[in-house]
Amino acid sequence: MFIAQLSKADRSGGGASRVAEDLTSALLSIGHNVVHFASYASNGFNNIRYPLYGSNRWLQYTIRKSHNLSRRIGVAEILPLEMMPLWQAHISDFDLLHFHDITSAISPLTLAWLSRNKPVVWTIHDCSVFTGGCLYPMECIAYKSHCHNCPQIGTWPLDSIFDGTHLMQTVKMRLHATKRIRYVAPSEWMSKIAFESGKLPVAPDVITNGVDTETYKPVADRHALRSSLGLPDDGMMFIVSAGHLRDPRKGIHLALKAIRSLTAEFNPWVLLVGAMNEEDKYLFDGLRWIATGYINDPVISANYYAAADAFLFCSLADNQPLAVLESLSSGTPVIGFASEEITKMVPDDICGQLVPTNDLHALIVILRRFLRGEIGQHWPQQARSIIEKKHSIKIHLQAHINLYNSLINSHLSV
Repeated sequence: MFIAQLSKADRSGGGASRVAEDLTSALLSIGHNVVHFASYASNGFNNIRYPLYGSNRWLQYTIRKSHNLSRRIGVAEILPLEMMPLWQAHISDFDLLHFHDITSAISPLTLAWLSRNKPVVWTIHDCSVFTGGCLYPMECIAYKSHCHNCPQIGTWPLDSIFDGTHLMQTVKMRLHATKRIRYVAPSEWMSKIAFESGKLPVAPDVITNGVDTETYKPVADRHALRSSLGLPDDGMMFIVSAGHLRDPRKGIHLALKAIRSLTAEFNPWVLLVGAMNEEDKYLFDGLRWIATGYINDPVISANYYAAADAFLFCSLADNQPLAVLESLSSGTPVIGFASEEITKMVPDDICGQLVPTNDLHALIVILRRFLRGEIGQHWPQQARSIIEKKHSIKIHLQAHINLYNSLINSHLSV
């Protein structure tokens, strides 16, 4: 098979782009011909990762600025400007095109045009596929009728002057109405709400995210690992993770608040993996903490997960976060909020413990019991077992190969 994976970035762009990059690598490892198109790449472009906007710097600049401008006026990526460099890259030669996160990088009209002649898969990593642009509607249900008067205008990716969510949702609805796109969701929850939005003609196939269990794995000696990473070893350590500390959806401020309430009794460490600004340090007042910054290298990331005693996950809305899967694969249990699909990923008292979203009192009770050693002794072993049975990269890869073969054969028979 000759497959194109398309996303806004390489793994530096977040979970969806990481899935695109990892799926590319997995397919290549078993002999398939794959190219990953990305609008930007922190690790540079090569013979596998191609620049989505072409190699001409002037063209790259023009497309980026045009997409930024269109987003500012409320019609994000309304023009399929990336079509020209894609045609120059012989996009028509591929057997199948698989799109991931297109927000800020790819126009829905590009999918509409390319799906006329090629099988197209679109993985629904967030809700923007069926909303007017927001990644997660939170309490808003306007997307089920028609987006308008969006409460998220002014925040990324709806950092616009005007509210164009009604128009942008209409554009996507017309794409969905062609029935030429095959949708995939990493979780039953996302598949369900996507279909119940009334915007998709069919419920998306569910293909779980995958973890490289050879990279993310438990260590025999956590104390030695902490020493090699320069981490302290004089107390329990909770890892918290976010692309950026300021993302309110990730609930890092709530995680820190919960830990702070236990400082006098246990004085645990907080290990923050993710970007933060200098002025955000006040959030850690009264805590023992270490910040790693944003990590692109999966080996380094895996070591930090394995070095922690537990992953404190307080996201207020999420699909099937890779961070949770990677933590469990590393033998590090998860404690946090029971948002959406997370309850299926972290069965009660099997590989961690979850409490109702925003229930800080209940979260503190669980953390206190964990710190006292009253719960959690069997969690690390069970965490690893769940990943191996349900979420390995091999399972993820085979499900995609089956889907690709089916779509390519169907297309050729038409």
